Amino acid sequence: MIIQCPSCKRKYRLEEGALRTPYQRMRCSRCGHAFVYERTGPMRDSGKAPAAPAPSPEAQEGEKRPESGRKRLNLIVISAAILGALVLAGYIYWVNFLGASDRWITIHKTIGQEVPIKDGKVFFIRGVVVNGSTKPRKYVILKARVFDEQGTALDERFALAGLPLTLQDVQRMQKAELEKKVADFRLSSLPTFVLQRGKELPFGIIFPDSFGGRVKSFTTEIVESPLL
Repeated sequence: MIIQCPSCKRKYRLEEGALRTPYQRMRCSRCGHAFVYERTGPMRDSGKAPAAPAPSPEAQEGEKRPESGRKRLNLIVISAAILGALVLAGYIYWVNFLGASDRWITIHKTIGQEVPIKDGKVFFIRGVVVNGSTKPRKYVILKARVFDEQGTALDERFALAGLPLTLQDVQRMQKAELEKKVADFRLSSLPTFVLQRGKELPFGIIFPDSFGGRVKSFTTEIVESPLL
């Protein structure tokens, strides 16, 4: 028997035993139109349940359409790929821009004090620079300033991070020796000044004059830390 879709007029060949009731609900595989086929003639009763319908499987509404499952799976895969790409793009942006900014380079464990040496006194500031950013730095330049009780700046000095100068080292030296040690350090090879990410470098800043005990406070700041 021939069944025709009332919407797009596509015809389907259907075996007699495929109809279970006089009014069979069907769906056209071409246009998706759902309709009820009304059988005008008598139903054949074979005495047993009819065999599986022989026409195109897409003509029966009750049959599952595997294409929809594949479409849902493809949608999930595409969505996961887009989400992964966004996460990766965000990570790359963080590493190369936000996480590499200078605000992640910080100074810790800073101590400043007047120290007696072999031929007088100096004001000695020491501490460490910590690289919490996502990129290594070629070098770090610091600026230190000392102030009197009224907040007047007495002097300022610039220094490269990486000089491992301890309090005991300073106490055992003369002013000329300290100045030579700082000058020699500035001529060190470039890897000496590199601050890797997640690492720290010590620094020591010497003010040769004691200012007669007038130093009451000090500041340190990072003025330059270019990316490697």
